[in-house]
This record gives sequence, C-alpha cells and structure tokens, in this order.
Amino acid sequence: MKPIVLALFVILALASCQKVETLVGEGNSELIGSWVNPEYNDTLITYTRANNLSENQYGITFKTGNKLVDRQNSGWCGTPPISTSDYEGTWSQKDSIVNITVGFWGGTVDYTWEIISLNHRFLVIKIVKSDFHTGK
Repeated sequence: MKPIVLALFVILALASCQKVETLVGEGNSELIGSWVNPEYNDTLITYTRANNLSENQYGITFKTGNKLVDRQNSGWCGTPPISTSDYEGTWSQKDSIVNITVGFWGGTVDYTWEIISLNHRFLVIKIVKSDFHTGK
C-alpha cells in the first residue's frame, strides 16, 4: 500500500510544478482583473496583477462584459505631482490581440495590444497601434 501512496504523492508533486504561463486565446479569463505598476522595457510593458487600482497611480482593470477602467493622467500636464482620473472603455480579444477603446482627458483612443505573456502575476504587452481622437 505504501508504494501506491508514494507514487500518487510523486505524481501530484510533479503535476503541481507545471509552468503557470498561459497562452492567450479567445475568452481567456486571466486578463480579467486589475493591472498596475507598468514597467517599460524598450517596446514591452509589464503590468503586475493587483486586487484593485491604487489611488492616483496608473493602472487598468479589465472587467467581464468587455468593460474596462483605465486610470491615467487627468490632464495634459505630466509634471509631478500627477493627478489621475478613471476613464471607462471597452475591450475585445482575439487570440493574443486585445483591442481597447477608452476615453482620455482630450478625447478617445483606440489601442491594439499584443499580449506577449500572461499569467496569474504578470501581463506583458506590446502596443501595436494607438489612434488618438481629440475632442469630445
């Protein structure tokens, strides 16, 4: 009986060590949630998952129903201290491409993101396209 228990323990231990990285597909629920602390490295941006957006800090929350909240500058001035506002928008996803439409202080913007990697802790994206539409 002991060899069977030991074998089951080894199998469970090995299964729990699998890489958590998720390939993004349609309907991937890993994107749902809040992403904060953007870190820029050349053309890539890495976000860290959080329980919610931090006050007066950049971040984005993807909600079910293809809704989102983007916390960003509330005006054109980028000199500290920076004030932020929440802008509502929409998103859609097909494979690793995410299309976002959201307001900003000067109008609306359409982003196309490519998800490079996504797991329970980090979201790494590349901005493929940004189309700004000024005026309200």
